[in-house]
Amino acid sequence: MLFVSAAPSAAQEAAATAPAAARAPATAPASASAPDFNGTAAPPTAAGTTGLKVAPGLEMFAQYAVRWTATEPGQRSWFHLFEVPRVHGAITGEFGPAMGRVVLEGVRSASEGALIGVAGDSIVLRLREAWAGVRYSSWFVFAAGVVPTLTVPELEGTWRLRVVGPAPIEQTGMLSPADLGATARVNLPRQYGFVAVGAYNGEGYTNRELNRGKNIEIAASVHPAPGGAARPLAVFGSYVIGSSGTGLSRADRLTGSVLWQGTRVRAGASVTHAWGLADDGARRSLLVDGFVRLEPIDRLMFGVRGAYWNRDLGGAGDTVVTVTGSVGYRVAQPLEGHVAVTRQAPGEVARAALPGSDFWELRLASRVVF
Repeated sequence: MLFVSAAPSAAQEAAATAPAAARAPATAPASASAPDFNGTAAPPTAAGTTGLKVAPGLEMFAQYAVRWTATEPGQRSWFHLFEVPRVHGAITGEFGPAMGRVVLEGVRSASEGALIGVAGDSIVLRLREAWAGVRYSSWFVFAAGVVPTLTVPELEGTWRLRVVGPAPIEQTGMLSPADLGATARVNLPRQYGFVAVGAYNGEGYTNRELNRGKNIEIAASVHPAPGGAARPLAVFGSYVIGSSGTGLSRADRLTGSVLWQGTRVRAGASVTHAWGLADDGARRSLLVDGFVRLEPIDRLMFGVRGAYWNRDLGGAGDTVVTVTGSVGYRVAQPLEGHVAVTRQAPGEVARAALPGSDFWELRLASRVVF
């Protein structure tokens, strides 16, 4: 079977995965000017009338996956399918210090209420990002709307192999990559890193708010030696004070990471301690995540990622271990393909609580981005 896949150059991928509000947009062209409505009414909708700089974008994943799942001791059943796990269409606008971004995400829905298409089990559209912001000089960025959060984009943007798999902190439901709210970010001088704070509804961008509490996220990334060979080294930490569900269940998260954000080598080790999980405010959970991404020669990429998730620190056997290995090749600047193998092994308690969690999986995945 011949499988062609997709993804961009290193520079493009970094721009696609980094939190949009954190990026410093280019200054608008000097020729751009505000529209003149002297002596006339303004248009009923102002979109597209201001002369700002607009950049469209597209990102899409496609894959073929085969999974062997343990059903009974010593027995496995298999299933295979073609998937489109991720489609993003984006428009980013800039005008002087003002900026905004809208990202539409195509996902499979198993519920009613499709925006486009047939309600039920179909591919529908939803907003992944929709924010307006301002950049003051090169050191301060503020954004409000459906905004990228702070922790997941930093870890995922270091990994830079989202097509192979999402960050475990997102996959386990501990944190969301985006939410309705606002973020403010201060870039430290001489590329020493950043400090940032965000306030969100707390249920993520995929769910409506279920209580009157709001989540506060505080994050910082420090590069100890930004001017030398150790410039890629970063120490990242964040704390989320939050709640979830109608009962205002506690949902606090403390994350600490050591990252290497190089060109040929990208790696990281991260630990997240959670107070409250799945609307159970009394449950404590621990997630340990480690990954390496290598590009020893141009276009050839290797990835390894492993995660240990203790779903309930108060019990025994409620653990899930996941290991993924991949090899990929960049066919062209915006196109790449990967072969990935994943093994997930749950403990006895987790196996009973999460049917289908004991599996082997082989995937042929592709990514294209413009």
